[in-house]
Amino acid sequence: MDSDSFKHFTVLMKDEKIICLTRCLEPPIGLPEHWSILNIVPRARIHIPYGLPHCELLPAPRFHYEQREWRRFLDYLHCRDMVAILKHECFEFFILPPDMVSSSAHVKVAYKMGKGCHAPMHGETVGDHHAPKSEFETHTGTQHHAVKQERPLEKNYVRADPSYLQTLGQAHSGWIFGAVAELVDNARDAKAKRLDISIDIIYSKRAGKHIPMLSVIDDGHGMSHQDIVRMTCFGHKQGGIDDPDHLGKFGIGFKTGSMRLGKDALVLSQTANSRSIAFLSQSLNEGKDNLEIPIVSYRREGQYMEVDTSVQSETSAKYNLKAIKEFSPFDKYLIGEKTGLFHGKCTGTQIYIWHLEEWTSDYCLEWQCGLNGGSTFHQGDILIRSRRIRSRPGQISQKVPLDYSLRAYLEVIFLVPRMKIYVQGSLVKSRPLQKSLNKTSIETGNIMGKPLDLTLGFCQLEWEQANCGIFLYWHGRLIEAYKRVGGMIHNGEIGRGVIGVVDVTDLMNAGNGRVWVHNNKQGFQDCEAYAQLELWLGRKADEYWDQNFDKLQLTKIAAVYKPDHEWVQCDKCRKWRMLSVDFDSKSLPAQWFCYMKPFSQSCDTPEAKLEYEVITLSTKRSGCEDKEKLPQCKDDFYDASVKSKGKPGAKRTRSEYHRACKKS
Repeated sequence: MDSDSFKHFTVLMKDEKIICLTRCLEPPIGLPEHWSILNIVPRARIHIPYGLPHCELLPAPRFHYEQREWRRFLDYLHCRDMVAILKHECFEFFILPPDMVSSSAHVKVAYKMGKGCHAPMHGETVGDHHAPKSEFETHTGTQHHAVKQERPLEKNYVRADPSYLQTLGQAHSGWIFGAVAELVDNARDAKAKRLDISIDIIYSKRAGKHIPMLSVIDDGHGMSHQDIVRMTCFGHKQGGIDDPDHLGKFGIGFKTGSMRLGKDALVLSQTANSRSIAFLSQSLNEGKDNLEIPIVSYRREGQYMEVDTSVQSETSAKYNLKAIKEFSPFDKYLIGEKTGLFHGKCTGTQIYIWHLEEWTSDYCLEWQCGLNGGSTFHQGDILIRSRRIRSRPGQISQKVPLDYSLRAYLEVIFLVPRMKIYVQGSLVKSRPLQKSLNKTSIETGNIMGKPLDLTLGFCQLEWEQANCGIFLYWHGRLIEAYKRVGGMIHNGEIGRGVIGVVDVTDLMNAGNGRVWVHNNKQGFQDCEAYAQLELWLGRKADEYWDQNFDKLQLTKIAAVYKPDHEWVQCDKCRKWRMLSVDFDSKSLPAQWFCYMKPFSQSCDTPEAKLEYEVITLSTKRSGCEDKEKLPQCKDDFYDASVKSKGKPGAKRTRSEYHRACKKS
């Protein structure tokens, strides 16, 4: 036997011209040293039975010429939906058109045995010179007896039907603002300093009418071709990221978010050296059996951008750009207008979504444009048309703007807001909850060996709207809002106006890269850590209410309780500065910087961090079970005292902690 016949390397040829040296993974037989393509035909004209076994053909170019020819060959198959036919011995091979074209892309090769061929006899090897001739050769000699064919090893690969895009959108079927939050998260991960969200009316030539289009534009670091391909893939790993505030964990946020908001989405992203356009569309893929995602990438050459031929050919770029123009409102003029928003060499990402979610004859969202001049009373907003309140255990209030107002939601979406966010052209005034409470108390505890810091306080605005509950953050991003715990669940008046803030990043880390957070980032999984967290939060919230409000007599009508401290954010460094208690923050200008009064310092000054007293009570709520009867954690809860402004470690009575409410 000739051992060379079993080599998996073969030179692919067409019309006696070399295309590229290739390597075949797990072929059914040994391949020849030079393998010629017999014909290339449209896939629609050839019948390839479903379920045929297949192997894979990978490029192994020896020269730059072969690398270029391999890319041209794949581009020809991909753009024209063609199949290359080859034969060797008694097998017929079909090189299928690839889903994506690049100089390193591999292709699937389906194969089948020709009629009259048989599998090797005992002791006989396929590829041996004694093997029977195929049906495509002239048969002479005696006929071989056929034996049962051993099917070669088959691998199953996923094919994405276009209907899967609708399935992805259902991840946020319960609340559409969860889809918007996915795009906001991506902007924060890109280190954007500014984010603009708006809905505008454009003319769609394909629809023949004016339609609304949602735009999400940031000034982050942008995405390269590889980044944008990974973003459009269905799930990918986020390895090598050391940023503790990085929110991208599951690799599906853009797909689930954009497909919940509308049927079609276009992404335009620019880095310092490249620009890419990607089109995720249900309209384009309607009626197709496999999902197509056109991507066009350019590289910077001096002052100009030209097609990046290292990742795609000119032909492929023209084909993809034509598909984008045909199935979207973006012609060359609109694309040029949007790329002009990058202002030359600036970086960032623009996302445009149209064919927005509809409710009967109208859209799910409605939008309002604010008045010019920065009016605080007529600011632009994007609202959920139904104004429905999300269901929560114990919820009785029907005034929860966060549930149906995008502006109200974005005010508290981040624990420590840094990025400037604009909705319908108006700046969202961030409201860091920890810095806007009255009678503030910090409770520290330990659950399953992991420390927690819970900030509790009274909020005048929430009291007026009959709201209360805990805001749970993960990596500084709001996951659950107004979570009622303890006595709040059973009585609408218990806890009224009391707000808690806690970051549970460490507690919800399951290890080995897993987290106890739903992939839509709108809730936590049912797990032991979450169950124990609920018990601990309930205890602390009940104790805080007993200590501060059960015996408080409000005698003055229409009293307003101000936060313990006034805070203002610098429009340059985005740091929060603490002002004196008696200072009225409403007197500050719309744009305020650190050098201005009353702070009068530089942006280099570190951000202030308060250390509040910790109020620990032994009094339990009436009607609650004894603490001894509550299930205990593996690591017992403990309360760690924080040094107060008085004598450290000194015991204090309840009356000593009482502070008169500041009224205005």
